[in-house]
Amino acid sequence: MNQPSSIFGRAVAGWLAGCWIAMAGPAIAADIPAEVFVQQRHEHMQGLLRQPPSQPRDEQVRQALGEFVDFDGLTQRAFGEPCPSSEPSCEDLWQGYSDAQHEEVRGLLEKLVRKTYEKNLLKTLDYDVGYRGARTNAADTRVMTEAHNRLKPREPAVRVDYVVTQTPQGMRVVDIVTEGSSLTKNYYDQFRKKMHDPAEGYPNIVAKLRDKLAKP
Repeated sequence: MNQPSSIFGRAVAGWLAGCWIAMAGPAIAADIPAEVFVQQRHEHMQGLLRQPPSQPRDEQVRQALGEFVDFDGLTQRAFGEPCPSSEPSCEDLWQGYSDAQHEEVRGLLEKLVRKTYEKNLLKTLDYDVGYRGARTNAADTRVMTEAHNRLKPREPAVRVDYVVTQTPQGMRVVDIVTEGSSLTKNYYDQFRKKMHDPAEGYPNIVAKLRDKLAKP
């Protein structure tokens, strides 16, 4: 797999390609299929985004994202806990951090994902989403979707899969796989590389995350 040009490039690209999906919705029973969970969130979000822009609407979008994504789980996977299944020599970077470091990188990753999402979500309302079933592996269920730009029907469809798991708060997404490229594995590959570079390491990861957040 080609590495992204920066610590964020491919990982954020993966998230952007999936921005059209649902992030909110009314309370949903814990025992519904994961595919229904994703679809209902999507339909609700479409309704939110077609409302006139306002602070209350924006707050609803932000709250909805928190109800769709498990940022704790996503962050831990980005640092190798659990290790990516496709990584034979994986290291659990997460266990080597202190509680304060856990809190710091978790907060920065959540802010980055939220910022990117909120900036680009409105650009994706012209996509039709098709649901292609789900595949369960251990505690995770991978919901397979395909997005078509209805304004540009000749454009190839974008394949975006959502890795859903059951948490104490209900179903949540812990990874996004765009055209076969995992968001959390792309982060993990970059974080691991920096952790083994004596000139970089944890401080450099934090600095890069902060730099990205500071940009418009």
